Amino acid sequence: MFLSPLISVAVKMAADSLTEQFCRIRGLDKNRRKLHRQLLAIQRKIADAEEHGEEWWLKELEAAAHAAVDVLDEFQYEALRQNAISQQPGSSAKAIKSFFTHENPAIFRYNMGNKLAKVLEKIDEIVTEMNKFNFAARGPAPSIKRETHSLVIESEVIGRDGEKEKIVREVLDPQRKRDNISVLAIVGMGGLGKTTLARLVYNDERVKVHFELLLWICVSSDFDTINISKSILEVATNGGDVSTSNKEVLQHRLRGLLDRKRYLMVLDDVWNEERDKWDELRTILFSGTSSGSVIIVTTRSKRTASIMETLPSHDLASLNDEDSWKLFEKKAFCAEVKELTDELRIIGKTIVRKCVGLPLALKAVGGMMSTKIEVRDWRAISESNILDGLQSTGNVLPVLKLSYDNLPSHTKQCFAFCAIFPQDYVIERDTLIQLWMANDFIPTVGSIENLEDKARHIFYELYWGSFFQDIKEEVYTYGSKIECKMHDLMHDLATQIAGNKCSNKLELNNSRIIPEEVRHLSINNLKWPEINVLKQFPNIHTYLERDSCYDDRPETLEKSSSLLKSCSLRVLRVRSNCLPKELGCMKHIRYLDLSEGNFKTLPETISTLYNLQTLILSCTKVRALPTEMRNMVNLRHLFLDYCENLKHMPIGLGQLKFLQTLSKYVVDSGKGGSIKELKNLILCGHMSLYGLDNVKDRDDAETVNLAAKTNLSSLELKWGPTDKKRAMRNDEAILEALAPHNELKHFAIIRYSGSYFPKWMKETLVVRNLKILRLGQCINCVELPPVWKLPLLENLILDELESLVHIVLRTCEQVEGSQSKIIFPALKLLQVLSLPNLESWHEELSELVGFPKLNKLRISFCRKLLSVPVHAPILHELEINKGDCFFSYRPTKVLALEFWKCLVALETLDINSSDALVLWPVEEFKSLKCLNVLKISDCSNFTGALQASSLPTCMEGSLPQLESLYIYNCQELVEVHVCSMSLKCLSIAKCPKISQEGLAELTNLTELRWLGLSDCTKWRAWPKNMEHLPSLKFLRIRDCPGIESFPEGIQQRLPSLQILWVVNCPALERRCIRGGDYWHLVSSIPDRYIKIEQSN
Repeated sequence: MFLSPLISVAVKMAADSLTEQFCRIRGLDKNRRKLHRQLLAIQRKIADAEEHGEEWWLKELEAAAHAAVDVLDEFQYEALRQNAISQQPGSSAKAIKSFFTHENPAIFRYNMGNKLAKVLEKIDEIVTEMNKFNFAARGPAPSIKRETHSLVIESEVIGRDGEKEKIVREVLDPQRKRDNISVLAIVGMGGLGKTTLARLVYNDERVKVHFELLLWICVSSDFDTINISKSILEVATNGGDVSTSNKEVLQHRLRGLLDRKRYLMVLDDVWNEERDKWDELRTILFSGTSSGSVIIVTTRSKRTASIMETLPSHDLASLNDEDSWKLFEKKAFCAEVKELTDELRIIGKTIVRKCVGLPLALKAVGGMMSTKIEVRDWRAISESNILDGLQSTGNVLPVLKLSYDNLPSHTKQCFAFCAIFPQDYVIERDTLIQLWMANDFIPTVGSIENLEDKARHIFYELYWGSFFQDIKEEVYTYGSKIECKMHDLMHDLATQIAGNKCSNKLELNNSRIIPEEVRHLSINNLKWPEINVLKQFPNIHTYLERDSCYDDRPETLEKSSSLLKSCSLRVLRVRSNCLPKELGCMKHIRYLDLSEGNFKTLPETISTLYNLQTLILSCTKVRALPTEMRNMVNLRHLFLDYCENLKHMPIGLGQLKFLQTLSKYVVDSGKGGSIKELKNLILCGHMSLYGLDNVKDRDDAETVNLAAKTNLSSLELKWGPTDKKRAMRNDEAILEALAPHNELKHFAIIRYSGSYFPKWMKETLVVRNLKILRLGQCINCVELPPVWKLPLLENLILDELESLVHIVLRTCEQVEGSQSKIIFPALKLLQVLSLPNLESWHEELSELVGFPKLNKLRISFCRKLLSVPVHAPILHELEINKGDCFFSYRPTKVLALEFWKCLVALETLDINSSDALVLWPVEEFKSLKCLNVLKISDCSNFTGALQASSLPTCMEGSLPQLESLYIYNCQELVEVHVCSMSLKCLSIAKCPKISQEGLAELTNLTELRWLGLSDCTKWRAWPKNMEHLPSLKFLRIRDCPGIESFPEGIQQRLPSLQILWVVNCPALERRCIRGGDYWHLVSSIPDRYIKIEQSN
């Protein structure tokens, strides 16, 4: 129970000035004042009562306190509603109208008076009983406030270097290349650091280079093949659609994903001890995997390890005394206790010995001790029986509970709430903070304007105490977010503490799986009809859908409407195609997430949610917002990301003094959406400012004062649809007036019609901290600001700058202290897209442009480009689309070859729609010693032939590391020239002129595992070099009617194939079906698709 913070919330609400004023007017102030006095009496003794009170009495107190909060919240809501009505035009008429409805003041006074009287009667009874118990009054517990924390990411792990190196050597052992797949288990008790060690291996640079695909899958207790397959697909496709639960479909997609890759997969926290379940998953993972793939399993169970492993398991040892002390010291001896370190060292060493080398225990106890400066406090912990129990039982949970017990009461509540998330769930910091605030978990002593700051302090306090871990910053185009996880033992602790108050379920089939006492609930796979189950649980405060099915049947919404009227919800996250007007009846709601809904309109009643703090409408089709949103006086966060259909904003958003997040604002030339609304808002995070063509003049733009909005980290400035007739000078004046502050991290300018960018962009001090910059659809732009000077810029996107001729001007000066012109010093990703008049990177064609850290380069539709950057020594990925300057059949041959020569680190090359690519680019490819993947597509003139002066022997040693070759839709292709001994995947599709003779130069195909031929209509027979493919696992042939048989060597491989597809090859299909020549060879192939067989 968390009675102390709950009582504090009730006391604060009872004393609220708005509630006091409203109750006085309604003649209810006497009972309000008495309730406040009784709550104060309880507050003084609640600390002692929680320790010594009877459980039944504490439960009754909790229920009564919640009821009091609800009643007081209704008073606040009604006061806000009356205030909103009084400020509207025609408020007198509305007041008369309300007299004849349930909003009649007399009716309200009667109903709420009864509610208040019932609550007061129960509280009186509880106070009487409390006095009989003789609980002692206590003052507030003293606490130490550390000056913490911005983002702290642990980059140093103590005591695991040797074990990490041992496992890295194991997974990189050349012997692994000859094995199909290896499984290595890391075994150890909970809290020992198995996951941490696996993560060290996973993130090692040598490992990243060695494996083509890295996959991290959290398994936990649910070892279900379908769920694990979904997780693998989701990770491998960066969140791609995996909605299907069809086992055959999932297995087919998984095989297709893994069949060409050497991968490292971590299956973290595995509990399964059933061999059959592992065998089922192993069949999928092992089939067709590239040689040298490795699976690392972390588990507490030696039996689990024995079932899964193919390599000897790694039994993880406890930390030695020296490393244990280093880890504890790092956590415990912070600035506040530094001068007492000498006195506390001996006691600290005793505590460390009792933690028996368990990193999680050392960090948790160390974090707890950092708040204690009295020697007696340290001695009490060192003499605790709980630590002695760790030595005898190895059970770390009591130690973690000890750390929890030393947290402030409001922090305890925040931690226990996290039991609402499933194990291994990725928790987004700001979302968690908004959920805490919605449930009144954040103490509001002092100003309520800095609630988020207080909540962030609590978040980092929990992180410092190791209640959270794995904190990282995820960066995306228009912003970033902080994410974390909970160790599985910490999640167990949160679940144990929360008891039945928090529940997370995969599915909601019936009400029996929900505990009666539940207040916070999260559920997967819910449909709207099932939400009515919640009617039986009116005390639920938090309801989150993690993944739901849309349902917009009118009768369904009608049924759920009555629930919305009666519930005490503070938090609601639902997915729906349309919304009932009764959403506006949720008087207590603070957090409403309707994101990804398929609705186009919002009920106007949403603007009557006067207590709402967070409204999330991201990724919806909503066209307009409720017109009276200015009345939502407590709104702090309004998320409108990717609401592309939103064209207007309601009037008066600038009146919302607590509004901090406004992720999209559309300037409108009509009555609403004036840019002046933003003047007084103190915004943070990301904001997209749309419709800047509707800004009247520079004076209006200056009122926004973006330079003063220092909490904005990401900003997008966007004009309306491109219009060359639009006044260029007005755009330039407006952009000049919209100068942001100099701490901005992400910035974009879209559809700006000016010829030049403003002075503040040329003075790089204003934008010196930018990490991501996009300049797009600025059709009149003739000159870029000096983006090449930005010291932190990592991602630059230039798209549809139709008038731009050069990227870098001759005014680029030499970097101080350098012998050469090192520009774009931090750039990792450069995208140059649709710049039809771009001629060179530098105004002087011969000038070299440096990209010392460039990792990926995309160039698309730059037809006039004559030169390319030549100093990109660590470029790993290159994508060329309609980029003719890269090939040597032009006057710029020397420049092109110089560029290719520097690409010694290139691993992936994608060439698309290049008319200049005609012959096989022998000279260009000579230096690509690390190239792993080559894709050539839609190159209409590409024949693949060698130059007349070249001999096939010139290809020897070319592309030695090439493993995957894809050629698609090259209508003139007649030859392919690759001599790589490492080629594992070959796919040729829609190349009608290629014949078997054209592949005669493909040699050394002993490693080829995947072969795909599609729409190669001229193919008649198999070349001799492809008659024996000893490693072949996957074979797909489609629309190649000339292929009528398999050579003997491939026939011998057929029974060993994992996949065989034959489509629209009539003669070959007849041989592969039942009764055909090859049936006895293909009948056992797991994934077999013969079209003629399926038709029958």
